Amino acid sequence: MNIASIDTGTNTVLLLIASTKDGKNIIPVKELHRMPRMGEEVFRTGIIKQEKIVELCKIYSDYQKECEKYDVSKIVAAGTNVFRIAKNSDEVINRVFEASGIKMEIIPGEMEADCAYLGATADFDRNERIAVIDIGGGSSEVTCKEAENLIFRKSFTTGVVTLRENFLQEGMLTSKNRRKIEEFCDDYFKELSEMANFPKKAISIAGTPTTLFSLNKGYGEFYGDRIHKQLLAIEEIDSVLSLLYNLPFSEYSKFGPIIKGREDLLAAGAIILKTILKKTGLNSTFVSITGLRFGLILNYLQNHQSV
Repeated sequence: MNIASIDTGTNTVLLLIASTKDGKNIIPVKELHRMPRMGEEVFRTGIIKQEKIVELCKIYSDYQKECEKYDVSKIVAAGTNVFRIAKNSDEVINRVFEASGIKMEIIPGEMEADCAYLGATADFDRNERIAVIDIGGGSSEVTCKEAENLIFRKSFTTGVVTLRENFLQEGMLTSKNRRKIEEFCDDYFKELSEMANFPKKAISIAGTPTTLFSLNKGYGEFYGDRIHKQLLAIEEIDSVLSLLYNLPFSEYSKFGPIIKGREDLLAAGAIILKTILKKTGLNSTFVSITGLRFGLILNYLQNHQSV
C-alpha cells in the first residue's frame, strides 16, 4: 500500500510517496520538491498573495496526478506556520481542494513538532535523550524526548523567512546584520537554556542543515546518502558563514545547485541552528534528510493501526 504526505510550508512544498507493508514502517517511493515561497510578505501583510495561491493550486494538482500514478490510497496534506497566521488561509484551503481534490489541514505547532520528531528519529534510537530541530520558513520547532518521556516541545514562531525579511534587506550577509540576527536569536530562544534535562544529541532536519553540511563538504548538489546521519559541528557552521560574508545573494550560485532558492535564507537558518545548539549545550548535530513529511505518514499509520 502506498501513502503520500504533502508538507506545505512557508518556503517549500514537499511530496513524499511511501510504501508500507506492516502499517508501521515506510519505504520512500517518490519525492518531489517545489519552492513557491508561500510566506512571501505574509508576516508583514497577513495575507497570502493571489499569485502564490495559484502556484500552490498548480503544485497540488501536479502532486495529485503523481499520487494517482503510484496508486496512492491516502494523502496526508498539512499546512504549517504561514497558514496558521494568514488571514486568508480558508480561501487557500478551498481553492487547493477545488484544484486537486486534496484537503489540506492546517496543523498546530505542537503537532508539527511531534511529527517532525517522529520522522527525524525514524532510524535513530529513541531511547536516547534526543532533541529534534526543524528550522522552517516561518517557524522553528524544537522537541526533546527520551523514549516516550517529553522533556521539551515548542514551535517558535520565527524562521528563515521571517529573519530574512526583518534583518537581511541589504541583499547580503554583513557583520552588522549578522550581529543583529545573533542578538535577536540569543534572546528569542533563551528559554531553551532552562530545559529540565539537556539532550545527549540533536538531529536537525530541513534545508538549512542539509545545505550547510553540503557546502562545508564542497558538494555542489544534493547527495542524500552522503548527508543522512552525518555530524555537523558549530565550527563548520561558522566556516560556511564565513564564505557568505559580504557576498551578494545573486552570487551564491557559484556554490552550485545545492543552494538554489535558499540564497537569501541560508545565513539566517545557520544562525538559528547555531543558537539552538548552544542553548541546549551541544556543539554539533546529526543531519537527517527525513522529517515532517515522513512523520506525517508515520503519525497517520500510528493512529490507523487497522490500515
